Amino acid sequence: MWSAAVLWELTDGTAESVAEWLQICHPEELKERILSGQKILVATWNGIVVGFIAFKRGNHLSLLFVRREFSGRGIGRELFTRCANDFDEVTVNAAEMAVAFYQKIGFIESGNSFLYKGIWGTPMKWNKQAQNDSST
Repeated sequence: MWSAAVLWELTDGTAESVAEWLQICHPEELKERILSGQKILVATWNGIVVGFIAFKRGNHLSLLFVRREFSGRGIGRELFTRCANDFDEVTVNAAEMAVAFYQKIGFIESGNSFLYKGIWGTPMKWNKQAQNDSST
């Protein structure tokens, strides 16, 4: 995740927001997510993790990252597509810099942006039926 995101772009730079982000990215936190039984998928290339997607509370997309040097190659879209088949609807609180990506893969904003512990989020929703309707 550190190779995918610039900490200062994801937070407001306050001690609270940096601490929250460090907790989210902590190896023990990631290990707990992996062992939780929630849906997680990792993309690798030559033994290097290049993408990571994780859900919590069933259909809530909590983390989606692609290494910066692999950005724009469809890895994020592929991770999401492989996971989305299991859900009728997916929610996410998108970081400001990720809203456009989520819109490209079919999410729509579902609420007002909010600030939580110094980290901005935009509630968004993806609906399988809406995607099927738009592709026909």
